[in-house]
Amino acid sequence: MEPNELEAMEGPEPAQLRVLAASVASWQELGGRYGERVKAITAASGGSSPAQRAEAIDLLLSLGDLAGARDAVVSWKLAWFRDMPRRGAAEQLVLPDLLRCLADLVERCSDQRLLRVFWQDMERFAPPLPTEGVLPVLNRADLLEALLATIDVPVETLAIVDNCSGRSDADAQQLRQRLALLEREGYPGIGQVRVAWAFGNGVVAAAWNQILLSFPEAAVALIVNNDVASAPGILAAALGRIDPEKDQFMPLLPAPASFSAFLITALAWDRVRLFDEGFHPAYCEDLDYQDRLQACPGLESIVAKGIQQAMAPLNPDQSATIASDPTLADANRRSFQLNRLWYLYRRRKQQQCTNQSISPPLVESVVLRL
Repeated sequence: MEPNELEAMEGPEPAQLRVLAASVASWQELGGRYGERVKAITAASGGSSPAQRAEAIDLLLSLGDLAGARDAVVSWKLAWFRDMPRRGAAEQLVLPDLLRCLADLVERCSDQRLLRVFWQDMERFAPPLPTEGVLPVLNRADLLEALLATIDVPVETLAIVDNCSGRSDADAQQLRQRLALLEREGYPGIGQVRVAWAFGNGVVAAAWNQILLSFPEAAVALIVNNDVASAPGILAAALGRIDPEKDQFMPLLPAPASFSAFLITALAWDRVRLFDEGFHPAYCEDLDYQDRLQACPGLESIVAKGIQQAMAPLNPDQSATIASDPTLADANRRSFQLNRLWYLYRRRKQQQCTNQSISPPLVESVVLRL
């Protein structure tokens, strides 16, 4: 039966009532939606708990009110950034409910500006201050003991990369036993000792990179060769000069031993990135990194002459690790020259890219193992 036939049988009044009833139902639905929206906006205000605010923003998103959800998220984010301290542990600086709401909103509205402003705001926060200590070791447990004895500042984590794995000589066995004891029993003034047991003698750059990647929460890393001794009070003085909230690098020894002991902030290595593991097993990775530090605009290299002058007399000899092992010294005679050639090649390519205003390749590495 056609609608007009039904209307003719029922008369015009029932049809009008049905239209009116449909309109009332529609108005009720709209009223309910707006009522829910008003309640959600109210719940998303500053007086609610994080869970309540997140639930309210979820409701706004489900109602399709992207503008209301955006206003609520932005207001919440501004209040959060305003009230948060500039430094603290990760659990203090992260509010999961807010971050989820921000991500949900961006997925729906594709507003990249929200993300850009968020990450710009996040740059003002800094991780806790405790220092990360890094020691790549290959041999000579006695050198390790001498270095540990000169650490006179509190260290949150001492991370040691064991590169003597795979060797069975008496020196390597003694070193492994000492490392295991350190990891198990700790050391005075050090919060924890962590040892990375490598498969064999790896690359110095790889050892440094392993530590930097393994402890991203560290604001500052102190990287020291195991044959370096520190003068009393020097580490405290150096840490007093470094600012974890800036892009900074600070060698504790003068060139050419600048990378035998140095401080680097997380912000600096985030910009310069990791060491080039193509320099195998050691040497010239420091020259390459120095070039990259100097080429990074705004990055500060701190040269504290007083600190370097106090450290230099205690460390007159370099490469004690290699000098004490004829096999390593013989291998180094070959690998050192290859690393020199690789460094000169890379440096020339970088200069050509700079002169021609071409961005150098992000990753270009050849590992030469001898």
